[in-house]
Amino acid sequence: MYRILVILFLFVPAQEKGEYPLKNGRPTSKGIDLYIEENSEKLIQELENFIDDTLYNANIYTEDLSRNNEHNPLELGNYYPNEIFITNAEVFLAYELEALPRVRRDSIITSNLFVNAAVFHELMHHYIYQLSIEMLRRDHIDVDRSYQSFFRIYSNRDNPGSRFIEEGICEYVTLRMKTRISRGRPRIPRSPRDLTRDENEYNVFYRYAPYCLENFLDTQGLKNGIRILLHNRPPSTEEMLDMDLYFDRLHGIDQ
Repeated sequence: MYRILVILFLFVPAQEKGEYPLKNGRPTSKGIDLYIEENSEKLIQELENFIDDTLYNANIYTEDLSRNNEHNPLELGNYYPNEIFITNAEVFLAYELEALPRVRRDSIITSNLFVNAAVFHELMHHYIYQLSIEMLRRDHIDVDRSYQSFFRIYSNRDNPGSRFIEEGICEYVTLRMKTRISRGRPRIPRSPRDLTRDENEYNVFYRYAPYCLENFLDTQGLKNGIRILLHNRPPSTEEMLDMDLYFDRLHGIDQ
C-alpha cells in the first residue's frame, strides 16, 4: 500500500461528529452499511447536481472487499455495469471530510479515505460507462475499445493507459467536489519503472492522473472532456510520462 496511506493509519483521528457509529474514531462496518443505505439516493443526486446530468440505473451496495485476497487495498469500491460495491472494511477516516475536525484535516497531505468520496468515485465510473453507451448506441460515435467493457473481459483489464484516464477522471471530480484531501503537487514519474512500482500506485493513479487531466477537463467541460477522452486511444507509457504528447494528438468529436 502507498506509503502515505500507511502513515495516515498510524494517526488516531479525533472523534468525528455525526449520527453514524465510530470505533476508535473511524467509521464502523455497520455504520458504513447504514450510511450507504440511508444516503445512496442523496449522494447520487448530489453528484448529478455537480455534473449537471442524470445518472441512470446506479445501484449502491456495501461489502467487505478486504476479504478477497485479490482485492487491491487502494480500491475502496468496485464497479460493475450498474452495480457499485463500497467496502465496509473499517479503513475510512470519516464518513465525510467535513466531519473531520479542522486540526485533523490540516495534518493530512493526501487521503481519499472518506465514505462519500468513495461513493462519488465509483459513481463516476458508472457515469463514464453511461457516456460510453450513449456515444455508441445513441450518437453513433466511436469509443476506443480500451474503454469498452466487452473488450476488457477478453483483453488486458489492467491496461495502465485506460485505467490512468478513468481513475484520473474520478479523482478529478472528488477533488472538485472537495470530498477528499490532496495538497501540493504530486510526484511526477520520470521513467516507465516509476509508473509500475507498487509503492507508486497511489501517486500515479490517484494523484498524478487527476493532476494531468485537470486543465483539460476544466477547459473542455466535464462531459465533453470525458467524451473526447473515451473517443481517443488511451495514453501510452511514453505519453503518461509526457502528457503533452497525449493531448497534442487528441482529436475532437464530429457531431
